[in-house]
Amino acid sequence: MLTFESLIFLLFVSLSVIFIALYLYFTRNFKFWQKLGIPFVKPTPFVGNFKDCAFQKVNIGKHLQHIYEQHSDKPYVGIFSFDKPILLVRDLELVKNILVKDFQNFINRVISLDEKIDPLGSRGLFAIKGQLWRHWRTNLTPAFTSGKMKMMFYLVDTCGKELADCLDKASIYGK
Repeated sequence: MLTFESLIFLLFVSLSVIFIALYLYFTRNFKFWQKLGIPFVKPTPFVGNFKDCAFQKVNIGKHLQHIYEQHSDKPYVGIFSFDKPILLVRDLELVKNILVKDFQNFINRVISLDEKIDPLGSRGLFAIKGQLWRHWRTNLTPAFTSGKMKMMFYLVDTCGKELADCLDKASIYGK
């Protein structure tokens, strides 16, 4: 029969093993950017570079802006969202290459929406993944040439003005 002290010791050892396992799991990728020779922000175990965001001290936009400004001398910097490596690109030419020339290599994003909860949003171009994304992008790309965008500008401008008028009226009437 186990004594009280041995139960306490067993509980302590079990909790220690669980904590160490979680620590190793959440820090397994922390050498990712170092192995690639990419400058990175040193992460904190369990939360990566988003400790202040996880504890709701600062919103994610302000936090990313702070990291962005801290590394103004580098074209890119590696960060970690919990244990996932993320590359924060600062150089405009690299951004252009990623968004235009190499876009087909970036088909899967972090955003994942449940189709049952949000049927419209889950079918949006920023939420779909894999071959479905490739299909939609191939079909939509011809609609966004520079000439067609210039022709659509006046429609967007008109709709924007109408929206501003509606918002002004709604704010006046308190609706």
